[in-house]
Amino acid sequence: MDRDCGDFASQKAAQIFYLKAGGPSSDPHNLDSDNDGVACESNPAPYYYGKTLPGGGDSKPEPEPKITVVKSTVALSVSPSKRIRGEKYQVKVTVRPAISRKVTIQRRDDGRWKAIADGRTGSSGKVTGRLTTPKTSAPLRAVVGTVTVGQKKYTAAASRSTKLTVQKQKVSLAFVDDEVAEGDEATALIKATPVRKGRPVALQVRSGGSWTTVARTEVDRKGRAEVDLRPDLGTDSYRAVVLRHEGAVPAQSRPRTLTALDLTPPAAPTDLMATAGDTTVELMWTRDLPDDFAHHEIWMRTADSGWTLVTTTTSNTMSVGGLVNDVAYWFYVTSVDVHGNVSAASTEVEATPSAPITEEPEPVESR
Repeated sequence: MDRDCGDFASQKAAQIFYLKAGGPSSDPHNLDSDNDGVACESNPAPYYYGKTLPGGGDSKPEPEPKITVVKSTVALSVSPSKRIRGEKYQVKVTVRPAISRKVTIQRRDDGRWKAIADGRTGSSGKVTGRLTTPKTSAPLRAVVGTVTVGQKKYTAAASRSTKLTVQKQKVSLAFVDDEVAEGDEATALIKATPVRKGRPVALQVRSGGSWTTVARTEVDRKGRAEVDLRPDLGTDSYRAVVLRHEGAVPAQSRPRTLTALDLTPPAAPTDLMATAGDTTVELMWTRDLPDDFAHHEIWMRTADSGWTLVTTTTSNTMSVGGLVNDVAYWFYVTSVDVHGNVSAASTEVEATPSAPITEEPEPVESR
């Protein structure tokens, strides 16, 4: 039956069992892990460090050695002490006196110290390790328990606490111009802190209820990046996302809108004709309508007045009434789209309304 140190009430009991099992030349139960001829050194008193069974054929048993208590010290360093959630940071523990022993790294959460990692110092009394940055900032410390090696009992000890600060990520997005003409390029300005040179960043547009990546790049040594794009006609929402990088979790900016304006006017109406009537002028023209057509504008002037907008229409004909007979009027027509773009003017036409001519009836001769 295999035995271990936990099966013995004291170091002395383990040592006697160890010697009876063939120690120190043989250690079938692995009770002497450091091969110094002493079993289960961390077990409680009483102690016995003899290499032969008590008495050993002598009339006097070998006396138990005197234990010397040695004060332990622990130092902990954390580097870097400020990290983004998910990134790695390094802990370095130095224990004095320099012996090999177990070290536990603890983090203080909700008022209690909780173990987050274990290690073991080498003969130099030092150990290093890399840990993952948690969600929130917290103090860290390193602790060692009591251990007995040979005739020395090393005390438990804890280092001073060292704070690990979790840095909040900030991502901003701006456009050099929030409005550009359709077909023109827009420039997105992205900034991410804390700065991690070479960290990938994506520019995304909101489309169909989800975010779609339109460009990817990397931030420079100042945490900045620029992206040139040609937006679709209309107004869309965009955001910048710094992507997962060396463990750091992603983060995103607030949405920003970018508008691509339609600045192309419709074609001008052609073949404008005017027919004068009694205090009226009938207008007719031909047209080539774009998909975003809104209406036509009818403009009029006289020899004594400037151009005035008379009315608007979606038709290609218009009757302008309320005019003064025997006064010359000039007209032109424009086309307007839904974005407010106005075409060039049609050719001008002139018409003079007049009253209808009434012929006098011939007199009837009486007979």
